[in-house]
Amino acid sequence: MTHADPAEPSASTVGNPVAAGTAAGAGVDVSPEAIAALVAEGASALGHVAIRPDASPNALPLLVGITHDLRSPLSSMLVLIERLRAGHAGPLTPLQERQLGLLYSAAFGMASLTSDALDFARGAARDMGARPATAFSMSEMWSAVRGLVQPIAEEKQLLLRWSSVPHDHRVGHVDVLHRVLLNLVTNALKFTSSGSVTVSAEELDAYTVRFVVSDTGEGLPMTVRAQLHRAGVSGALPSVSSSGLGIAMCQQMLAAVGSRLEDRSAERAHGTALGFVLSLPRA
Repeated sequence: MTHADPAEPSASTVGNPVAAGTAAGAGVDVSPEAIAALVAEGASALGHVAIRPDASPNALPLLVGITHDLRSPLSSMLVLIERLRAGHAGPLTPLQERQLGLLYSAAFGMASLTSDALDFARGAARDMGARPATAFSMSEMWSAVRGLVQPIAEEKQLLLRWSSVPHDHRVGHVDVLHRVLLNLVTNALKFTSSGSVTVSAEELDAYTVRFVVSDTGEGLPMTVRAQLHRAGVSGALPSVSSSGLGIAMCQQMLAAVGSRLEDRSAERAHGTALGFVLSLPRA
């Protein structure tokens, strides 16, 4: 996910976040338990939404309009939460840190969903595959991904691990790699309550690298796993639930660069492992 078209929070909100929070939350229970319950309720509601690109001639324009309008304020929320977490409004108590961690997880999840829905509706994966390959640093790419998901890992007390290849500089579609890893790591954090999430990279030869995102969680929901196996190389899905939208986007983006997402969970005693192979010649 990339936060496109981010709207900068207003000066009054950034300058006085305590006052803004008081006005918005007057009379509202903002305890960690209450926030967690609200997030769970929203996630449950979203889990019953299904996106069918061929359902109605008016469905896609409506989806694009709604998600585009949602993405900017969600990006602004993430910016403001990050500033508060960094101490721009003063030191935080442990309770405030916990609350901001929950808020970040909720806002990031919604921002990911809206961004994936928008790109899925627009067929953005095809555009990514058509762009020319460029030189990039694998470690810098991972640092960018980790910077986005680290607050979620900290809030859930999960360990994030990255194992790269000896040759750091590569040539390839870094935007596809960044987006796919971001989606897979976010999904892994979502379905893991304890333990770790690991991204491993293995150089198969001088031109190709295999990536595997594994976790110690309870595994993907059966509906998402069935969707993954049903998609095939093309990534074309007749019906996509919101809970599996990130998987659908990964399938589409990988298909655009001649790859596919593979379920490698059977190789593990527990948890989930999803992998893919990309052409990434040494730079």
